[in-house]
Parts: sequence; structure tokens; C-alpha cells
Amino acid sequence: MFRLAVIFSLTAVFLSYGFTEKERDVLLRIIQGAYQDRVYSVSLEKSKNYLKKAPEDDRYRLEVLKILLYSSYHLKKKEDFLYGLNLLEKEKIPENEKAKFYRLALNLFKEEPDKLVKILKKAKKYLSKDEEKKYTKFLVLYYMKNKKWDKILSFPPEKNINLYRVIALYKTGKYKDVIKETQLLSRFPPDVKDSVLYLRGLSFYKLGNEKKAVDTVEAITFKTPEMIKFLTGYYLKKKKYIYAQRYLKILTLEEGYKDYAYFYLGVIEDLSKNYVKALKYYKKASAFKTEYGKKAKKRMLILQKALENRKFYSVRVILLSQKENAERFIKENNLNGCFVKPYKSFFGVYCGRFEKKEEAEKYRNKLKELGFETVIQKI
Repeated sequence: MFRLAVIFSLTAVFLSYGFTEKERDVLLRIIQGAYQDRVYSVSLEKSKNYLKKAPEDDRYRLEVLKILLYSSYHLKKKEDFLYGLNLLEKEKIPENEKAKFYRLALNLFKEEPDKLVKILKKAKKYLSKDEEKKYTKFLVLYYMKNKKWDKILSFPPEKNINLYRVIALYKTGKYKDVIKETQLLSRFPPDVKDSVLYLRGLSFYKLGNEKKAVDTVEAITFKTPEMIKFLTGYYLKKKKYIYAQRYLKILTLEEGYKDYAYFYLGVIEDLSKNYVKALKYYKKASAFKTEYGKKAKKRMLILQKALENRKFYSVRVILLSQKENAERFIKENNLNGCFVKPYKSFFGVYCGRFEKKEEAEKYRNKLKELGFETVIQKI
């Protein structure tokens, strides 16, 4: 701004000097020739020189000003472009002509949002509604990326940016305002309504109204993994394990959520004393090098030790004289979940660990259907 002030002060001085008609014609030929030859640095400097000397009623002044603007745009000389844009405001020129240069300004300053905001305020009257919306959304997305929530909230409500205003309200802890702003879904584009409902639900949750929060998120048609995780956390907290299991099984299919899902599926089975199932889920969760993977690994080790010291019913499939043969038998017959355990002077192949004999009987019948001779044994 200091530089612009200096330019304007110098302009006033040079105008008093002027130039002869011959000097003007020579300068005009140089400006026009340099611009046509795309020597923009020359056309820019000569245009600035011309505008400083030419009186305000000079009949060529506007055309030279246009060359200055186009030359500074091609050279990315932003301060010179702003200088020309300020001069342009004083000229009597059709609105559609001014609009061209404001569009160039918006493009030139697209990497400088703070200046872009100021230009956009002046440019609004020259732009179509669609153009104005496009540039406004561009600015809002830039502020979103840089977490400048107050900047986003400085924009007036508009359907195409209202979601970002709600996000900004939520990020700044204005949960009551989020609920107020999201009362009418018609204020938002159809494709973002699920996101709006999620933020509304989270705001209810932050304000302590958990039931309202869950009801709001449950109403969402297409739930994202993060929404499903939110609901899972609530149902786990309320010990509604059937609801939690349903959502956890969905999360086992989502990248980035599998460790969480397998761990809590293990926890639910653990609490229900289905230790064998719990171990299977813990084992899957422990494969991930994450917080939940570490928790699963610890719990798995504790559970395995506890199971070793407890008596269970298991289905014995066969007895063999050597351990290697028993292990080979499991592999060859794809007996997943079966294990080898010594029995007297033999090695037995056992399948499953069950607290109740009835459960072992059910499993035994399945193995019988596969053609195995079996016996139930307490181990």
C-alpha cells in the first residue's frame, strides 16, 4: 500500500509537466509495438510513464491503461496490476469491460487469499452470481485447509458454503449455534446433508444430550466409517452389545478401522465369556501395529494363560504316536482352530474349547458329518 501511495503522489507531479504531441505519438507507438511483440516489460514501463504524464482527459489514456493491465498480468506484476485496477475504477468504461479485468485480478491473486477477499468485495458487482459463488467457495476451502475458522465465519450464509460455516462453528466449540444453523436441511445442498446431520449429532453429544445425538446420527442414510465408529462407542458405553457388534462387523471391512473393530469384537466376546471367539478377534487385532493392536496383544496373552489353567470340553479327532504326524494331520485336513495335546503315550488332535458340554456336542456332530470319528474329552 505504501508503494501505491508513492505512485499516486508522483502521478500528480508528472501530470503538470505533460508532453508534446510528437512525444506522445512516439511513446504510443513504442507502447503499442512492444505489446504486439509481447515485450511486456517495455509496454508496462512505457504505459506507466505515459499515464503519469497524460492529463485525465487524454483520449488515449484508457487504451494505454488496458495495455498496462494486460502487460502486468502477463508478467505477474501484482502491484502494477493493482495500480492499474485502481486507475480503472475512475474511468468511464462499460461494466462488462471492467469485469474482464476483475476476473484477471481474481485469477492473479488466487494464491493470496487475504488480498483476494478485498478484490472480491469490489468485483462482486461485476461478476455473475455463479462466478461470485465460485470464488467465495475457493476462499472458504483455502481457509478450511488452513483452519482459519473465524475467516470462514466472516462470510454471510450461502447455500454452497453453509456446510463449511457449520464445520467452523463446531471447531470453535459453538455447539448451540451448530444446532441452530442445522435446523433446516433445505439450507444445504442435498449431497452434504449427511455430513450436516453428523455435525448436528456431535453437537448434541458435546452438550450432553447423548440420546438426541445417537438418534440424529442413526437417521443418516449413508453412514461413513467415522459415523459408525461414533455409534459403536455409544452402544459399547451403554452395554448394548448386539447393536455394537452389528456396527463393528461393518468396520472390519473398512481400512483404518479394522484394528478398532476386531479389538472391541474381542472385548464383547471376552465379557460374554466366549474366550475362544475372543482370542480369534484379539489375534486379528494384534496384527496391526496400532494402539488397539497393542491392547489386543496384551489381552490375548493374559487370556491364553488363563485358558491353559482352566478345564474345557474339547472334541478329540484322532490319536497318533508322534507329534509331527498329529500336526501334519491338522494341516492336511484343514482343521483350523484345532491343536495338538499329549494324551497318555500318544498325541491327540483336539478341536475347540467349550465351557459347556452341549456346545462341544454340537461341534462334534459337525465333525462327524465330515467323516471323523470323535470323542468329547475334558482337558
